[in-house]
Amino acid sequence: MTRRAAALLGVLLPACAGAPSAKTGAAPSLTLLSPSDGEVVCGDPLHVVTEVDGFRLTNETVEDPPPDLGHLHVYLNGQEVAQSDVETIDVTGVADGEWQLSLDISHADHSALDPYVGVFIYITVDSTLCTE
Repeated sequence: MTRRAAALLGVLLPACAGAPSAKTGAAPSLTLLSPSDGEVVCGDPLHVVTEVDGFRLTNETVEDPPPDLGHLHVYLNGQEVAQSDVETIDVTGVADGEWQLSLDISHADHSALDPYVGVFIYITVDSTLCTE
């Protein structure tokens, strides 16, 4: 790739990635570090580890929040089970079975980011994996 093409790509990619964060200048992103898609895990607690970039997490509800301030929503089979202002979340009492685990970032007023920033995977919960 030529220098000119690389420079043009460096200009175009951020423009396509969504609204930049006031904090870092980068578009908000959410990475699910654990569990992984298809993994069999303990459900008490279900330990969820994420990485959030370009966004500040808070537990406050703020009317008309800045574009880079909010929290995570955690869902199992489409039902909200937690909101979090930290990147590591423990969800307790998840029953054995197959689940769709999804997370998204929302603003401090609970509105969705535009463009949407979220991830989803499928996991199986097996209580025999839980240690006391």
